[in-house]
Amino acid sequence: MRSALLRGRTVAVAVPALALLAAAVAPPAFADAPAGSAYGASASVSLLPGVLGDKGITVDTGKIAPSSTAGPESAEVVNVPLKGLVTAKAISSSAKQDGSNGPVDAKASIVDAALPVLAPLAGSTPKARVISSECKSTPDGITASSELAGLDLGKIGKIPVSTKPNQKLGIDGVVQVIVNEQVKHSDGSLTVNALHIKLLGGDVTGALGKGDIVLASATCAKVAGNPTTPPTTKPSEPGKPTAPPAEGPGQVTVVPVGAPETGDGSLASVTAR
Repeated sequence: MRSALLRGRTVAVAVPALALLAAAVAPPAFADAPAGSAYGASASVSLLPGVLGDKGITVDTGKIAPSSTAGPESAEVVNVPLKGLVTAKAISSSAKQDGSNGPVDAKASIVDAALPVLAPLAGSTPKARVISSECKSTPDGITASSELAGLDLGKIGKIPVSTKPNQKLGIDGVVQVIVNEQVKHSDGSLTVNALHIKLLGGDVTGALGKGDIVLASATCAKVAGNPTTPPTTKPSEPGKPTAPPAEGPGQVTVVPVGAPETGDGSLASVTAR
């Protein structure tokens, strides 16, 4: 169940400012936490009999290819199956900071991914050429991006195209898929997950089991310093209500399955601003 290794150009998914267990999807940052961290994938699930074999299994992979600004700053594994749940050609991450208090850049990437665990629900094995996330932190704030190139979830639902974070799709009582999941912590740090798959368990027909699978996760903390970009918001006029803040600037671009990755530049895409 291996898809072709991505060659050529990919199109990023950029959103303003995704963690693991349902009870702790993105653990809060502590005072001694690194300024940035990332990991390629993680899974903690219990599958029912018949999903990936005759017997039910419990899988807890821990964080695969973890990195941190405290070290190691990069990690990579190749041709690693996540206990049959997910397969990938390469999984990598990196987390770097410019000096002791400078800007932070953390990223995670999965290339040539397949999701056998979702095959019973999707109708076929979902595949993606690239699943990745990245966050950057400067005195101006924290921004993040995610890339989902060629991902097709079949009968589970269509990947949403929206600037809004935490877009959800799935099957009630069976599975929930969160795209561009964002979790802001009490200390101001931000975790962004490209894809968070939640198996909901229950007694519904077609249930797979219970647990969480996170693909491409990056976390950035706030950094000190003075903002370099002056505010652009105009003060509201007396008597006029102030408009509610937007979800955040950015764009989301989804590369359709089967779109050409090379050619004359007329790559099929859908963009929302």
